[in-house]
Amino acid sequence: MEYLSNIELYYCSSLNENEQIFQLADEEYHHATKVMRNKVGDSLYATDGNGKIYEGIITSIEKKSISVRILKFNILQNRLKHFTFCIPNLRNPDRFKFALEKCTELGITNFILFNSERSVSKGFNIDRIHKILLSAMKQSLKSYLPRVNIFESVKNFKDLSVEKVLFEQNSESKLADKKFDTSKEFYFLFGPEGGFSEKEILDIQPTLILNLADNRLRSETAIIKVASILS
Repeated sequence: MEYLSNIELYYCSSLNENEQIFQLADEEYHHATKVMRNKVGDSLYATDGNGKIYEGIITSIEKKSISVRILKFNILQNRLKHFTFCIPNLRNPDRFKFALEKCTELGITNFILFNSERSVSKGFNIDRIHKILLSAMKQSLKSYLPRVNIFESVKNFKDLSVEKVLFEQNSESKLADKKFDTSKEFYFLFGPEGGFSEKEILDIQPTLILNLADNRLRSETAIIKVASILS
């Protein structure tokens, strides 16, 4: 696929390669008409969130929707599709948002959000999380809308048949020395402020425990660093 830059990317979950026309409505319609001031005849790009980016021409603008005729589409590879980032509920919502945004920009497309013993906040606002991920996907011109699962506790990780990678500053094994097979299923687990308790580590039963840095990192910094290294 040719390199895309300086475009505005929209999201349409109903996009279909077998259709000739798609429509934008609601917030996407408002952004295209009121913010970007698109008009009939303009080019428009949209993704289905499942790997495809469509290029089309606006054929009509109605009161509540835009119709776009599809010219072509491209499929982007999801190189990190077998990597899942397991992120705890962080105390600061802005840092939590920042971690999700940057991971999405760096190509992470699978998240598990969980509550830990040392998590201060316990609830997740799913609608807000979806908006954060959707905005980050469009802003970074990605074509995969990340998938999110919620775990109520780390016990949910115990019996999963995947490679579970946990980060611990005292480990002698370093992330920088490891290479990960992108065809295997890996879960990367990050602790909250204060880290995992010993009981939680026993519950998780990690496959690997790795050192990420010589100094202590904030949770969101550790998350983004790993995403950057893997990408």
